[in-house]
Amino acid sequence: MTTNHQSSFRLNVWQADSSCLFYLRGNHGQEVSAKLDYPAKVIDCYEEWRYLYLQFYPKLRARELSSGAITPLVDDLGHELEEAKEIFLDVFQRWLGQLQTIRETIQHQIFTIARKQSQSKKTAEAYREVAIFIACDSVELARLPWEAWQLLPEDIPSGRIRITRIPMTTQGETIALDNMRHGKPRILAILGDNTDLNLEKDKQALKLLKGVAQVEFFDWQHQEDGVNLKAALAAEITDERGWDALFFMGHSDETKVTDGKLAIAPEQLVSISEIKEYLTTAKNQGLQLCVFNSCNGLKIANRLADLGLQVVIMREEVHDNVAHVFLKEFCSSLAQDQDVQEAMLAACRNLQVSEKFVYPSAYLIPSFFSPYGAKPFRIEPWGYQKLLQQWLPKPKEAIALASVLLVSAMVPVQDMLLDGRTFLQAVYRDSTNQFPREGLSSAKPRSVLLIAIDQDSINQAQLEIKGFKTQPMEREYLGKLVRQLSNSGAKVIGIDYLLHTQEPREEKLASAIQSAVSQQDTWFVFGVNQDKNRKVFPKIASPKWSLQGDITFFRWDMELPQDATCNKSCPFAYLLALSHQLHQQPNHRIGLNPNFESTTNFQQQVSQYLQQVSSQDNAIGRRPRYANASVKPKNLPFAIGRRPRYANASVKPKNLPLGMRYIIDFSIPPEQAYEHKPAWEFLKSDFSNIEQQVVIIASGGYDEAEDNFSLPLAIEYWCNPLNRTRKPPDTCPKVFTGGEAHAYMVHHFLSQHTIKLIPDSWMILLAALSGKGTMLLLLQQKPQERQQSILILFGATAVYGIIGLQAYISASLLMPIALPSIILWFYII
Repeated sequence: MTTNHQSSFRLNVWQADSSCLFYLRGNHGQEVSAKLDYPAKVIDCYEEWRYLYLQFYPKLRARELSSGAITPLVDDLGHELEEAKEIFLDVFQRWLGQLQTIRETIQHQIFTIARKQSQSKKTAEAYREVAIFIACDSVELARLPWEAWQLLPEDIPSGRIRITRIPMTTQGETIALDNMRHGKPRILAILGDNTDLNLEKDKQALKLLKGVAQVEFFDWQHQEDGVNLKAALAAEITDERGWDALFFMGHSDETKVTDGKLAIAPEQLVSISEIKEYLTTAKNQGLQLCVFNSCNGLKIANRLADLGLQVVIMREEVHDNVAHVFLKEFCSSLAQDQDVQEAMLAACRNLQVSEKFVYPSAYLIPSFFSPYGAKPFRIEPWGYQKLLQQWLPKPKEAIALASVLLVSAMVPVQDMLLDGRTFLQAVYRDSTNQFPREGLSSAKPRSVLLIAIDQDSINQAQLEIKGFKTQPMEREYLGKLVRQLSNSGAKVIGIDYLLHTQEPREEKLASAIQSAVSQQDTWFVFGVNQDKNRKVFPKIASPKWSLQGDITFFRWDMELPQDATCNKSCPFAYLLALSHQLHQQPNHRIGLNPNFESTTNFQQQVSQYLQQVSSQDNAIGRRPRYANASVKPKNLPFAIGRRPRYANASVKPKNLPLGMRYIIDFSIPPEQAYEHKPAWEFLKSDFSNIEQQVVIIASGGYDEAEDNFSLPLAIEYWCNPLNRTRKPPDTCPKVFTGGEAHAYMVHHFLSQHTIKLIPDSWMILLAALSGKGTMLLLLQQKPQERQQSILILFGATAVYGIIGLQAYISASLLMPIALPSIILWFYII
């Protein structure tokens, strides 16, 4: 666990006879040295303050103090202590103020970072990462409260810097704290000699950490009689499960040789040198932090920091009540995801501000020691909390993810991506020669015949029919096409024009339709607009002997019915396919012919017939699932779609951009899906197989047509002679018509060929999860391994693209590629 400071400095302070030497080195290469006179006055003021401090606090966590008995508290001693503190701090700041070059170097670096942060519009949080690591070679200098050094003007938040103490013996640069424990953090709390102390309050303060860590107590009072207490403590410290932090509460003091001693029970002392090897073992098992809520911990801290541990100590004697207040605030902050240094500073601020008059000067006592450059210990979340925190998106990730999701929900973007993707699928299908069973070279006629009234047909018709008009389409010309179809034996005819208005010569169209019904038993499906209530004009055709299908559709979606029996309304293409299937049944004539004498709606007759025969075993096609359970027929023989239709027309797929969609498959060439004939050419030709075809009369893309769309890229690919060697050279049309879309749909229904489009949003979220997980794995790898993994990921992304192209053909699934890949690589890069 290494430092993430943007800037850090190491300041070494040596005492050399009557002088003090300072050497500052920054991690950006700065080096500054200075020399000051030994601060005799500072030391004298400190001793005066310390004398009053010891008199003010009569109940301390130290044993065998050299000063002897403590003078009882007097009424005005608090004021004298505060005054002595101010005098001492003033002298201390003045002495340090002579280090002008060192101050300017540190301030320059801080202001440089502040300027960069301001330019990059980042928060000031990173300012706190500017750290100063101070090492003193003498106890007299180390006792001074270096944490109170005012390195910045008062109007600049002091939170921009951190002052950390390090042992002088540390020679290396940044030290990493390795051997991190996994699982729930574990804390060992040692309750020592409680003579004249109330350690129960310390115990209650430590219980504040139980929500984020496992706290276990070692209490001499709970040990078995006759047990070797030191051996038991050593065994506890070196528990093979490891510890993350160790707390000691009780009496402690400095020693000249053994770096300090701890009273682990009445008349039971253990020195730091005695347990040093056990602490080293504990460190290797994950121990990072030691907190000594006891007295005189300077030498203890230096020794343990030299071992590579972080340490919080009291440099002077500490009053029992102060220890309680400090530990409670410290544990509370530590439990709130603050690191150990932040928690210590929060506890000191509480003593300085909230408890100022009750415990004066106490905030100057705590200090934080650490190996140089180590990141302050923090209780990391564990279990599902840690996992959740790791996986939660960071601000930039959340913004990127939300932006991509928003873009994916935009209909123009959906159209663009779908257009590009179907183009790729057309190229891939053509390159790999993976076409449906019919094949491009098959002599079998197409199941759909599209009679297209194009501009050439209109030009010729205008010479034959006086007053010919295209808006609305000339009724006499439509009648001429119907009569020709009837004479050719067509059985299912769809008219993709709205015939809802009364127009001249409409009787000729009506006559042709009625003649086809009466002579050929022809089924007619007329295009209508359900939303605008534009139905067939009654004098042209009656719903009692014809069918009416909605011609509106969401670009380029397959329009599916609310229920497969078309109980209420049905899409135009679905009705055509259903009519064709009914004509292929040997018993379709049983009460299921268009009849001029009928008194009931023909579409209702079809629906009832389908429900009656739904239990028969000779089912044809596949049955979809239904949104409305009340219209869920069993074993329906003529079901064509595979997706439930929404019972409420207000929630059509076009209003659900993030929902599942079924799309027209333009990767199939148009000539394989349907046969296209201009109307003028049809009127001059004979069609021997027309009885087996669904015939659609529709617009052929003339200028005044209302259903002209931009040409899909895939269609442009199929009609371009440069891309296709199988097809004779042809001129690509400028537009793609609604009639062609309906022809594609009819083909898909009859061949049970539908492409399910997995929403971009689903795959984007999946890609975000994959990207986050991949990023977390990459962060655990070494740089060289990470580069190799990224190269592998590039290959994996390409493989995913190929799988997506093949899944479209093999599994009828369109898996989004572009946006999911973008969000995946945003996380990785």
